[in-house]
Formats: sequence, C-alpha cells, structure tokens
Amino acid sequence: MRRPPHWRTIRAAYDQAAEGYDDRHGDRRSRARFRIIDAPQLDIVRSGRVLEIGCGTGRLLSRSRARTRIGIDLSPLMLRHTRARGIDAVCGDGHALPFASTTFDAIIAGKGTFRYLDYQRAFAECARVLIPGGRLAVHQYAAHTWSALSWLRPTQGAPRDALHINQLDELCAPARNAGLALDRVYLWRSVRIWPYAVPVPPWLPGCLWSHCVVVFGKPVQ
Repeated sequence: MRRPPHWRTIRAAYDQAAEGYDDRHGDRRSRARFRIIDAPQLDIVRSGRVLEIGCGTGRLLSRSRARTRIGIDLSPLMLRHTRARGIDAVCGDGHALPFASTTFDAIIAGKGTFRYLDYQRAFAECARVLIPGGRLAVHQYAAHTWSALSWLRPTQGAPRDALHINQLDELCAPARNAGLALDRVYLWRSVRIWPYAVPVPPWLPGCLWSHCVVVFGKPVQ
C-alpha cells in the first residue's frame, strides 16, 4: 500500500538539502532533460495566475510567463531560494492549500512532487482552487521502467519506488474523483545521450517510459 512519508520528514530532508540543491541537481544532462519535460507544464498558462505545489527553489516557476506566480512548499529553507528569485512563496501543505476557491488559472507540480502527497486529498484541493476551465499539470516518475537489461538480469534493474507510479490510472482515477478531466498525457524515457529524454507513444504496451506529465482540466459548469 502506498504510504507517503510524514510532512515533518519531508520538510527536514529538504531543509537539509536546500543549500546548493540546484547545483547538485542541475548537471548538463538534467537541465537538458527537464527543459523537455517541463515544457508542457509551462505551456498550460501564459498569463493569469499560476501556483506551483512543491516549488522547491523556484527553478520551474521562475520560467513561467504567468502574470502572477506563487509557490508553496513545506521547506522554509527551500523557499528562501524561491523568494530570492523574486517569486512570492508560502510555506504550506498541498493537502490544505491556503488559498480561496477559484483563485488560480493553472497549477503545476514538477519533479515528482505528487509522490509525497495523498492523491485524493491533493487533487481535491487543486480542483477547489482552480477556476472553471483552469488546468493542472502533474509530473511523476515511473516506479519501474522496462529495459532489456532488467528482463535478462532482474537483479540489475532499477528498484521499484513505492512512491512513484506503475500506471497512469494511479493519477487519473483520483483526479477524476475530484472532478478533474484528463486533457493530455506526455511520456518520456530518460536516455544517456542527447536529447536525454525521448517521447514514448502512450499506446505502446508496458512501461517503457520513465517520466510522465499528465494535464487535467477543471470543467466549466
């Protein structure tokens, strides 16, 4: 059964990692890979108000062209870096967003942030604060990506991560329960050579992808 860690554990880990976080996680390959993966999230809002859940240092949100950009994160030390980029940021929890209903035109959640959240509660909060017609983009990692190496030598394959997803419906089902409609799905497989992330058609069988971005919309009543 999926059990996200306690919020205090998450806060402590990211407070400890805050200093130098972007330098450690921003090597050339990672930057190139996430320029591709981040694009669908940045595309869902080009004006209006955008919220990023789990904004960390503000790396993704700083690239948004929205008129108003707000980040929320559990880690006060991460948020120092977000604010240093000139972005408004709030210390808080994605399960209880401290904003009025129908506040945002779009919500983004990059770098697998939703792995730390209870999906039912988080999607319900996103649906609440989105305007009708607003959109939510969620990035998640695959729990296990199929490869010939892992098939031939199972002990050599990457371990499954219980906080990541095995199939897209693990995200889509709770989003539907919260009243959100599936808009688009983007899948990529990480590779070690340029461009470092290659698109994977959603209709291919098996889990050949390692990253997904799923975009949901809040229906207009």
